[in-house]
Amino acid sequence: MTTALADEPAGAAKRARPARAITVRPAPRREPPFDDELPSRHLYAVGPHDQQLPFAAAIHRDRPVAACLPPRANLPDPAQWGRRLLVGIIETAGGRRPLQQLAALLTPSVAHGLGADFERAALRRCRHWTHAATVRSVRACEPAEGVAELCATVQVGPRVRAVAMRLESQDSRWRCTRLQLG
Repeated sequence: MTTALADEPAGAAKRARPARAITVRPAPRREPPFDDELPSRHLYAVGPHDQQLPFAAAIHRDRPVAACLPPRANLPDPAQWGRRLLVGIIETAGGRRPLQQLAALLTPSVAHGLGADFERAALRRCRHWTHAATVRSVRACEPAEGVAELCATVQVGPRVRAVAMRLESQDSRWRCTRLQLG
């Protein structure tokens, strides 16, 4: 073979092979396009595996949902209400008030969690840390209509601890739906 190549003139070997053109191809996408990269007609396109959810048709209201909520004027100040609830929790921890008196002010899950917390302290034969606490400050904000979030500081001896509460309007009054004792 090498002898055959050597016998051919130098230009004949180059002419025998056709020159290949170099083709540059873009690499395929490795991730799906973002929503802003799609044409607007494809934003809400139904795919082959999408099916309508088996729910009944939506109920159309004549009034917006915000109009169904009780007006804020009917509810007491959330900071004062939260302070009174916190004093009630402290009295319950000290044994001066039964937890059932606070049941209407708490959701069942919060009341159950608070009762379990007090029972755990009783099983260890000690009092819950809130039994001798005093409320120092309560701050409230209302992120939405009918919702208030409170943070409070309580003093227990030389130590200051934090308490967080979420209040929601239910039956035209505040009700504690979340409670975090720190």
